[in-house]
Amino acid sequence: MLRAPERTFHSSTSSRWFLLALLVIGTQLLGCASPHQLAVNLDGQPQNPFTRTNTAATVLIFVSNDCPISNHYAPEIRRLQDAYSKRGVRFWLVHADADETPADIREHSQQYGLTIGILRDPQHHLVKLARAEVTPTAAVFAPGRTLVYHGRIDDRATALGRERPEPSHHDLAEALDAVLANRPVPAPITQAIGCYIPR
Repeated sequence: MLRAPERTFHSSTSSRWFLLALLVIGTQLLGCASPHQLAVNLDGQPQNPFTRTNTAATVLIFVSNDCPISNHYAPEIRRLQDAYSKRGVRFWLVHADADETPADIREHSQQYGLTIGILRDPQHHLVKLARAEVTPTAAVFAPGRTLVYHGRIDDRATALGRERPEPSHHDLAEALDAVLANRPVPAPITQAIGCYIPR
C-alpha cells in the first residue's frame, strides 16, 4: 500500500522533467530563423527577401549609416537598381548593425536618395547567407536562394581611404549580366573593401 504513492511520485516527476525538456527545446527552435523570417522591415515585421518566385535574381547590398565608403556608393546603387530592376532583378538594402534604429535608417535613406526596399538584420541571418563581412558588400542570389556572387560592387575602392577615379571592373553588374544570360558568373567571389559589420 505504501508503494503506490511512491510510484505515482516518480511518474509525476518524470512527466514534469519531460515537459520541461520539451519547453526548452521548443524555445530554442523558436529562436532559430524561420525560412520566412530572415530579417525585419523598418516596422519590425518579419521579412524574407526570397519569397517572390518571379524574380530573375535577388540582390542584397549591405550598407551602414556611418560608413563613408558605403555612403559613397549610393549613386551607383541607384543606377544599378534603375538598370536592372526592370529586367526582373530585385534589390534590397540590408542594415546589419543592431544599434541603427529604424528612424536613423529612414533618415539615412532619404538623405542619400535610396528608394530600395530596406531590411534590418540584427541577428545576422542574411549576413551569414551572403557571407558578408563589410559594408558595402553585394550578394547575388539566383532563383532557389543560390548564392552566385558576393563581394564588392566594383573595384573603385582599392583600400580604405584610397580609390580609383573610375572603376575598371563593375563586378556586381557583370554578375547580374551573367545570371540574366544564364551563364556562370565569371568571378563569383571578390574582396569587398569597407567598414566591418559589428558582430
